[in-house]
Amino acid sequence: MATDKNTIQSYDAYALKWAERMRSGKNLAHTFLEKPAMYQQLPNLKGKSVLCIGCGTGEECAHLQSRGAKKVIGIDISKGLIDYAKTSYPNLAFHVMDMEQLDFPEQTFDFVYSSLTMHYIDNWLDTLRGIHRILKQHGTFLFSTHHPMTWGAEVTRMSESESRVLGYEKHTSGEYTVFGDYFNARKVDDVWFNEFHVSYYHRPLSAIIKDIRDSGFVISDILEPKPLASVIEENSNFYAIYGKIPLFMIFELTKPV
Repeated sequence: MATDKNTIQSYDAYALKWAERMRSGKNLAHTFLEKPAMYQQLPNLKGKSVLCIGCGTGEECAHLQSRGAKKVIGIDISKGLIDYAKTSYPNLAFHVMDMEQLDFPEQTFDFVYSSLTMHYIDNWLDTLRGIHRILKQHGTFLFSTHHPMTWGAEVTRMSESESRVLGYEKHTSGEYTVFGDYFNARKVDDVWFNEFHVSYYHRPLSAIIKDIRDSGFVISDILEPKPLASVIEENSNFYAIYGKIPLFMIFELTKPV
């Protein structure tokens, strides 16, 4: 199953606001948690050919190029985001492309990078096999995704509060109320930033690891990053929560000989 069409349309329509949000530094999860962890995990890219999947408005492609990559290509399924990326970074190559149907020859890239994109697709196995195909021998695929423990929780949003709970409540009657669903893979429809309608796919960690194993990749590292302490000056609550509860996971996969 391809990326949800409504999600694609949302990103197309939201492209300008998304770029402004990413570049403002106000998205704490990106600025103080996911991006620093991903950039810290980057290998030596000098002289390497790099593909950035789900490149959005292009900022990460520019960063990958600044790390010495010889060639950087960014792809995204959203035309709105790619148009913005082309205008912002005219010296880089960007293409509208579905990550589930990568249109590149075998063994094209030394390194593939994807930030918070994998959870938008339902079929991980075929996508991973496609990425495996276009990577050179000993190539690396580095990606971040939703941490299934947190994103499997039940979310309740009210005008003055928000909760995210995975667990159960036992009542004096002997009955239980269960919150969230970790084990069952499913599509989740949500609204972010009070206006951005999006759909993503939840799957348990065991399913993620099985798809990675079956695709031919070897897991060389797994990270559950905490936010930088510097976020305390911006929002101490963010640090208090995500210094204890994982928001994202990062996988480093290697294509063996």
